[in-house]
Amino acid sequence: MKSKTIILCLILLGEVTFAQHDHSAGHSTTPAHKKKETAHSHRARPEFQLQLQQVFIASLQLNEALVSSNAANASASINEVKAAISKVDVNLLRDEALMDWLTYLKTFNENLDIISSSTDLATQRKAFLLFTDSLSKSLKTFGTGGLGIYQGHCPMANNNEGAHWLSLSKEIRNPYFGEEMLSCGKIKEVIR
Repeated sequence: MKSKTIILCLILLGEVTFAQHDHSAGHSTTPAHKKKETAHSHRARPEFQLQLQQVFIASLQLNEALVSSNAANASASINEVKAAISKVDVNLLRDEALMDWLTYLKTFNENLDIISSSTDLATQRKAFLLFTDSLSKSLKTFGTGGLGIYQGHCPMANNNEGAHWLSLSKEIRNPYFGEEMLSCGKIKEVIR
C-alpha cells in the first residue's frame, strides 16, 4: 500500500510540473497575479523583514513537529511562534502594506490557536496549511531580510488539492504526511 501511495505521489508531481509548463506556454507577459506579487514585494523596511524572518524561523519547530507527527510538540511550539509575531512592529508599515499585514496576522492567530488547542494531527495540519499559506504570502510581499526560504509543495495534501510548507533546506520533509510519505513533494521556489 505504501509503495502505491508513493507512486501516486510521483505521478501527481509529474502532472503538476506538466500542468505548470502548459500554463505558462504562449504567455509573453507576466500574469496579473505575478504582477501583484512583484509590485507588492519588498515594500517593508529591513527591520520589518528581519522581524518577519524571526516568525518564519520560530515556525520551523512547528513544521518539524508535524513532520514527526507529534501533536503535543506541535501544540507546544505555538508559544514561540506567537512570541515572534508579537515582536513584529506594525508601525514600520503604512497604508496598503499595513492592511496586508493585518490580514496575514489574523490568519496566523486563528490557525495558531487551532493548532495549540488541538490534539488531532489532521486538524493541526489543516490549520498549518492555512498558517503557512499566509506566512508564505507575507514573506513574498514584504521580503525575507535576505534569507533564502524554500517553498516545498505536496500535491496529495489537502485532499489532493496540494499544500505548501517552508524550509531552510532543499530536503523534502513533508509535514502533511510525516513518515507515511516523508519525501513526497518537491521544491516549488525559493522565496527571497
